[in-house]
Amino acid sequence: MEYRTSTTNIKVRSYHIDSYQHVNNMRYMEFLEEARWTHFEGNKTLETVAKSGVGFVIANYNIDYLYPASMDQTLEIKTSLAKMGKKSVVFKQEIFIKENQKQALSANVTLVSFDIKTQLPAEITEEMRAEIIK
Repeated sequence: MEYRTSTTNIKVRSYHIDSYQHVNNMRYMEFLEEARWTHFEGNKTLETVAKSGVGFVIANYNIDYLYPASMDQTLEIKTSLAKMGKKSVVFKQEIFIKENQKQALSANVTLVSFDIKTQLPAEITEEMRAEIIK
């Protein structure tokens, strides 16, 4: 099954840069998070999850850094659902540098559903699944 892909653009600013004049690796994780939030804004996932009394936490980042991004470049982040399990989802995220069309990184990010009250993993409900795949 092919899932929806969303695109988020982020301009690289001076505070994103490390001493080597490249985007700092930790900033990339912030960019990926921003893009996932934007992706969820394309449907009612956040509302449905909140109503269900669950949340999602990051269980794993798997990132391949491919090409350095620099100041004043625009990063285009593509986000799509790659896999959904009983209690987790995996998002495929790629960052491209718009100015030269080079791929800066490729990532798979695993999120686990958890019950906010018990702080234990929780199954993803059918209602949540229906929204996530939209």
